[in-house]
Amino acid sequence: GHRRRPGGPVNTSTAVSPTPIEKTPGIGPNLAGELRSVGIDTLEALTKVGFWDAWQQLRRANPERDCLPSCLALAGAVAGVRWNHLPPKVRADIRQRVKAARA
Repeated sequence: GHRRRPGGPVNTSTAVSPTPIEKTPGIGPNLAGELRSVGIDTLEALTKVGFWDAWQQLRRANPERDCLPSCLALAGAVAGVRWNHLPPKVRADIRQRVKAARA
């Protein structure tokens, strides 16, 4: 029989190159530019930071950016879906958090 070579690629996902933030579904060019300005330049970086902290950083850098759509877009990007595919409960939860953060 033939032997399998040891050390062959078992988990190929480690070799995936990072997704530029502009190529992330649901992230428009404006939002991508703002994310880059706070040092988040890939989907992986966004995922590591988390959508909420990323949104808070955007708010600090750009207070008038204080809007729900960008937060939903970030949450969707992290979840791998467009924001309107997030479950209604998740969207409602984000809406509440955004409202509370603004208060």
